[in-house]
Amino acid sequence: MHRLTTLTAIMWCSVIFGLSGCSGDKLTLPEVTPLNASPEALASLYKAETGSLNVVAQTNVHLSLDDRELDLSIFYPDAEGPFPILLFSHGNWSTKDKYNPVIEHWVSHGYVVLAPNHLDCCGMVNGIWNSVRYGQIGLIEERIRDFSSLLDHLPQIEDSVDGLAGKMDTSRIAATGHSFGAFTAQQFGGAGTFNPDTEEYVYFTDKRIKAMVAISPPGPMFDVINEGSWINLQGPMMLTTGTWDANAQFWPDWRAHKLSFDTAQPGQNYALITQGADHYLGNLICRPEREQPPQYDALKMLNSATTAFLDAYVKNNTEALAFIDSDNLQQATNNFSRLQQR
Repeated sequence: MHRLTTLTAIMWCSVIFGLSGCSGDKLTLPEVTPLNASPEALASLYKAETGSLNVVAQTNVHLSLDDRELDLSIFYPDAEGPFPILLFSHGNWSTKDKYNPVIEHWVSHGYVVLAPNHLDCCGMVNGIWNSVRYGQIGLIEERIRDFSSLLDHLPQIEDSVDGLAGKMDTSRIAATGHSFGAFTAQQFGGAGTFNPDTEEYVYFTDKRIKAMVAISPPGPMFDVINEGSWINLQGPMMLTTGTWDANAQFWPDWRAHKLSFDTAQPGQNYALITQGADHYLGNLICRPEREQPPQYDALKMLNSATTAFLDAYVKNNTEALAFIDSDNLQQATNNFSRLQQR
């Protein structure tokens, strides 16, 4: 297994989680035009507001699944099911509980979300330690095993968690995630990790996954994720990014986060691009401790577009598909946010 030196591990974690400038503070960021849309126009967006279903969140679930011990949060609607399942993968050094503004929006519109903590979670010390211990490839493999273990044990999970019985539709499952976690989600659709030891790509596709949502996935980094990592990626996938989603040291151009959309196999792939949206929507996801103003308008765009995508490709909702296949988002927001498709 390819191992990291301590210095490289620190750099690796810093890149993915953004402690070395992902906020864009060291960059000359492009000027943006704030959202300028009437209430009527915003009301035309697909499910941009919180849904009618109350959200139940169980944030201290511990499960023993064969050889894995998993801590996870489970979110589900307080209503009669079953509902489609979304697996959610957090960004490096972050945790399962720092994405509620997105996760709870999905759940309020009729989804169950399973969000585990990965080995690289929960702060710098743990992240660096496990980076040194497992290496780049190892951390990626462990994340995949977390998701695979959940997929393999859905009946056990349903039986083990109070209130979850009858909530999960195991025939409709999507993989979702942010940053490093977005790449984890993409791997289930054919994204590959390059192993420098073998000089081959490693793949972890799983046909149980029907669609992927990749919130600000990484561009190329070091040896293991490179320009060839997404050439076998097949949708349905929605990627989200913004014109302030940049890193002065590693990804000075926000378009690096869009590379997986640009190089994936064409067909059923979407990219949401929002003016001024950064890697954390200010401080709304992944790093709520950031001293940056929250980007509520960008969050609204992300919630609307991703819910429409999930409804279209997981629930087979024709109204949702028509929304993401049109230019309605761009027109309603006066170019503040737009969808590309290939």
